[in-house]
Amino acid sequence: MGRWGILPAVKSRIDNALVQPARRWAGIFRAAAANWLESQAFIYAAALAFFTVFSMAPVVIMVVAIAGIFLGEMAARGQIFDQLSEALGPEAAEVVQTAVVNSQIDQSGLLPTLMGLVATVVGATTVFAQMQQSLNQIWDVAPKPSRSSIWQFVRARVLSLTIVLALGFVLLVSLLLSIVLRTVMEFADQWLPVPGWAMVSLELALSLTVVSGLFAAMFKILPDVILSWRDVLAGAFITAVLFTLGRSLIAIYLAHGATSSAYGAAGSLVLLLLWVNYSSLILLFGAALTRAHCEARGVSLRPAATAVRVRRQLLESK
Repeated sequence: MGRWGILPAVKSRIDNALVQPARRWAGIFRAAAANWLESQAFIYAAALAFFTVFSMAPVVIMVVAIAGIFLGEMAARGQIFDQLSEALGPEAAEVVQTAVVNSQIDQSGLLPTLMGLVATVVGATTVFAQMQQSLNQIWDVAPKPSRSSIWQFVRARVLSLTIVLALGFVLLVSLLLSIVLRTVMEFADQWLPVPGWAMVSLELALSLTVVSGLFAAMFKILPDVILSWRDVLAGAFITAVLFTLGRSLIAIYLAHGATSSAYGAAGSLVLLLLWVNYSSLILLFGAALTRAHCEARGVSLRPAATAVRVRRQLLESK
């Protein structure tokens, strides 16, 4: 075979290895963007931001309590506030920290303790119940109409509590892996100097792995759709990448923007709302991307036993 006979074979391999997958993923992103816009993602993101402001303190309290069982409360609290300060900025993180301090459960008696515990659980699960409704909109499903609205409320709270517990577990695993990673790198640095970029790359890989696992759990557990872990992993990883990039861009924007000074004393709260709103938009786009990827793979999307499919249809009045 001559030189000119080899070129078509090489072109065919390049097409199969690069061009076709690129076209396939471009179609997936287009379908995800269309669903994201049709699902009124901006409205649901605003609702999530509103509920998050009131739920963040109870969520932090429960996550710190879970991770603090193994690491100690001060270590867990310090780690989570460091992460919040890095993501939100010191002003918005201080708002969360103040809310957490003012929301501590009163342990002066049995009744106040029980009431505080119930209020904390309900507050912590509210944002995830709203998140479930938002994800159901992306997947075009809804809970079955039922007279037992109390059971639906309890079921939604139990699912939300599962995510809160998962957050505590993720924080625990993240802290342990960070400690192990830094210990290994410090030990290795005594024998072989480790470049700074290697440490940054390892920490980034660790962060992406942890965040991907968290998004995968949300995408699998919260919506009323029957999904396997394989169905959500690709979308969760891409969402984690977008979230990591978006978090940095949002932090830069909030740091250099005039939002805080424009709103005076409420500036820190506005920064928190903006950050959660942008993050919610990324989360909902990730869910739309997960659905588009499943449909491109030919996965049969079935609602859960307690849910039904919902059809979006525009009707013209005659």
